Amino acid sequence: MSISVAEYLTRRSVWEEMTVGFKLKNPSGTIDNLKWFVHYGHANNRFRPGYEEAKTIAKAIINDIT
Repeated sequence: MSISVAEYLTRRSVWEEMTVGFKLKNPSGTIDNLKWFVHYGHANNRFRPGYEEAKTIAKAIINDIT
């Protein structure tokens, strides 16, 4: 793991706050949910404000954890 647990939790919290109101499989920022969001979230959320930034954060978390 290349980031600290505190950094992961901070990024996860930011992502969860950004995606309030998005159509998600599950709103919690688990790795599985972040992966789902990166792969399938565009279908219902691509026009929502903050979508691109939320996707960037999700990708960064996934890449830094795995």
